[in-house]
Amino acid sequence: MEIALELIQELTQDESMMWVVGGGPVVSENHAKGIQQPQNHNGNLTVEADNWHFHIKTSDVAGIQFVETKTHGERLSYYVRFSGHNEETLLRSYFPNPFLDENYKPTPLQEDRLKVFTDMRDRYVGRDGIVFVHYIPPSRS
Repeated sequence: MEIALELIQELTQDESMMWVVGGGPVVSENHAKGIQQPQNHNGNLTVEADNWHFHIKTSDVAGIQFVETKTHGERLSYYVRFSGHNEETLLRSYFPNPFLDENYKPTPLQEDRLKVFTDMRDRYVGRDGIVFVHYIPPSRS
């Protein structure tokens, strides 16, 4: 999926993103400090930061979703999800939470942080099947 390369290239321009590799019972959460532009070798991407890296084949990406979801109670989180041919999560890139400060303490909505997500979402949703999803996880009883 060619749009995956374009979007990953844009997401790696921001060191404030958090990258979550995988979507099963084990995932790797990585801060983007020192992140570099992806190296592309015939659709095989390597994304590298100061102390971690991952590899992904753009041909393995079957879908891309911009997601707004409730996490940790009523707080919202914003990310881009790259999914595979069986709907499995391959990779997520989280935007800085507009309801948390730099020390991850709750704060009133920071419009500038939310705008980064909404501007990118508005540029990509509708292109090559990219969708916006507002996900409310089921409540745990």
